[in-house]
Amino acid sequence: MKARRTASTLTAALISATLLASPLAFAGDKGDKENRGYDNKRQHAELCEKFERGDWEQKREQYRQKAGERHEAMAERLQLTDEQREIWDEMRQERQQKHERRFEKMKERCKNQSEE
Repeated sequence: MKARRTASTLTAALISATLLASPLAFAGDKGDKENRGYDNKRQHAELCEKFERGDWEQKREQYRQKAGERHEAMAERLQLTDEQREIWDEMRQERQQKHERRFEKMKERCKNQSEE
């Protein structure tokens, strides 16, 4: 009986220690800062190179076309009325404008980076 109590106490202590130590195990160093993915908000130098080369324009246009097709397909599936369709299109325009503003900021950042 005494051995059983000792074993259960030891098991409980080991489980508690494991649970307390698990955040420390996962909180290690994530690597050097240059090779981090989203922690470093992407590597701006590579992105700026793509802007300068101009190879992003074709992909951007393809993305816009696919997004337009998805927008239309969703409107069809939702069976929107004319009034709802207007609101739906306004929402899309707002998203596009927001994206354009971010895109322009990124271009400006790259332009300023290349001047320095």
